Amino acid sequence: MGSDFIIDFNEDADVSSLSIDGREIPKQRHGSQLIVPLQPGKQSVEVNWTTTDKMKTYVPVASVNLPVAGSNVTTAVQIPPSRWVLWANGPLRGPAVRFWTILVTAVLLAIVMGNLSLSPLRRFEWILLAIGLTQVHVSAAIIVVGWLFLLAWRGKRGPDDMGVVEFNLLQLLLVLLTLITLGIFLVIVGEGLLGNPNMFIVGNDSSRTNLNWFEPQVGTSLPQPYVISISVWFYRLLMLIWALWLATALLRWLQTGWTAFSNGGCWNHDTKNKPNPELPNPKTSDAEPVEGVEFVGE
Repeated sequence: MGSDFIIDFNEDADVSSLSIDGREIPKQRHGSQLIVPLQPGKQSVEVNWTTTDKMKTYVPVASVNLPVAGSNVTTAVQIPPSRWVLWANGPLRGPAVRFWTILVTAVLLAIVMGNLSLSPLRRFEWILLAIGLTQVHVSAAIIVVGWLFLLAWRGKRGPDDMGVVEFNLLQLLLVLLTLITLGIFLVIVGEGLLGNPNMFIVGNDSSRTNLNWFEPQVGTSLPQPYVISISVWFYRLLMLIWALWLATALLRWLQTGWTAFSNGGCWNHDTKNKPNPELPNPKTSDAEPVEGVEFVGE
């Protein structure tokens, strides 16, 4: 003999569909209670509902109460693309926002690099640069940092401090790294102004717009994870400010970089076949040619 399974949730929620084992059935509601007629045996019940609540900064999952304890509960939250997810919390098996850990690590590394004697940037410049570099792969960030330090190292050495081949290869490497670094900066600015932030959301097949939690055993009340988010336009505004700072700083870095790049010359030519400047060259000697003299004796 079957019985009614009563689900208690938000009274203002609009139940869009109710199905048992994939077969949609009529909805029966009494206030906040949804009545689901069940038959003996294993059955799959799916309930979909919507609310008219606006997306706020802090959004918890609506409270749902069952008449019996539940198990293997999956909670999925769909985030609109127009929102910037700052934090998410819920059952242990769920999404984790790793961006803040990456940001703290990047800032600490920036402080360390700012204290190095060879550092080409001031400490606050490293910090601002590190904030922007969190939006690209770590390999791209290493290229940018390596480019800055290599230019600073080059500015302290001239062609006479290394072999001809080594010096010229270094110059070519600096040109290549400069082009790659400018490309990386263009990608960061473009994605920051037109794209979406990379918050490094991982865990239980979650992504920026799809957050999933799983709980193997629960009581009569289902888990209520929550999400903290703001409009994505706040992110784009911050990236605009960062891009303006980068444009100003990059002009200064390129000017300083050119001074370092051209220190002692931009290219070292092979001097093996050049005449020794310490020896006089008969073709260019200042001495006038001696006319032939005839001695006539008496």
